[in-house]
Amino acid sequence: MKKLTFFLFTAAFLLGCSKNNEKIKPSCDGSKLTYNSGISTIINSNCNNSGCHNSGSSNGDYTSYSGLSGVLNNGNFNSRVLNKQDMPKGSAILSQKQLNQLKCWINNSFPKN
Repeated sequence: MKKLTFFLFTAAFLLGCSKNNEKIKPSCDGSKLTYNSGISTIINSNCNNSGCHNSGSSNGDYTSYSGLSGVLNNGNFNSRVLNKQDMPKGSAILSQKQLNQLKCWINNSFPKN
């Protein structure tokens, strides 16, 4: 009986953890957002207020388009936010809609205006 209980507990734990680690598959939803017309809102509400990528941060300053340009051009933003989905950290979780909008923006060469 102890083995069965242990097995059931372990199975439930592993299933519970796997659901938390599931990644959303972003796909372009046809959005034509630019940095100034919607993307900055996503970045500011999920990346800048956490203290991770605010003005003067050693992690990178994402409070402006120019601050983001390096990680956009080298592919790190796409890799971390859309593929690995290990950013943003903490309690900020991007929705399917936000990921789709970011995917379109990147696919369209991340326009500013």
